[in-house]
Amino acid sequence: MTFRLSFLPIHRSRVLNCAREMSSLFWSGSVPAGELSASRSCLRRFILVKLVTVLLLPRGAAVAMLLGCAFSLQALLLLRSAHVSTKPSTVLLAQLALSDGLVLMHWALPPAAALAWRVKEMSRNAGNGSAEEGDWLWWRGAVGALCQQLLDAHHLASLLLLGLLGLEATLVLRWPEQTRRFRTSQRAQLCCSLVWILALTELGLSTCLQQPRHLTYSSTLQHPFPLPVPAFSPGLRQILWLGNVWLHYFVFHSKPQKRKSSFH
Repeated sequence: MTFRLSFLPIHRSRVLNCAREMSSLFWSGSVPAGELSASRSCLRRFILVKLVTVLLLPRGAAVAMLLGCAFSLQALLLLRSAHVSTKPSTVLLAQLALSDGLVLMHWALPPAAALAWRVKEMSRNAGNGSAEEGDWLWWRGAVGALCQQLLDAHHLASLLLLGLLGLEATLVLRWPEQTRRFRTSQRAQLCCSLVWILALTELGLSTCLQQPRHLTYSSTLQHPFPLPVPAFSPGLRQILWLGNVWLHYFVFHSKPQKRKSSFH
């Protein structure tokens, strides 16, 4: 995506203030002050990392994805605490952390596929057979295409979940009382289910658009191997990116109203 943060001058302090505002609303009950402060600080960092990696950095940045997975794991452990309330924002945040499982699959697939190919090759050698070079080229290309599709699905799911989280924060800041009956954990779970249906549907359609077939070396010269197909909905991704920027920009620059509770 060619448009980046220069489109809107968002300052780091406002980003941190937004993350602090959002992460301070996930706990219920009495929690020790030190534990609460540490947990909020962790969630602030998690939200900040997700905003930067999904909205600003290019897809496939290994260091950013590794950092995101580390913070996602830490956030999941915190969200399993008994002190965390079952609010819609908590549901959305947990699903956002779980979406990094697609990144782990992206990393685990190539070595697993190489090991599977090695085992298959050893069994062929035991049977006095040998795999052709074209078979290996096709296999490697198919695995590479699937890895790219996993990244595309992760990006789409992250955009949708961040958008829902930003929408939740916007409703709380702008219309806290009027939208309380709509902001429920059940509706948040339903929205998360729809997000995963859409992301996995894109993944399935992208896979079906490939033409998987067993190729010999001679046919591989004409059809080398499956290539990664473009994202199923690039226009949708751009709309989601703009929507996320607008929602979070609104949250960054909004002064929270005084209220008894929020994120119900």
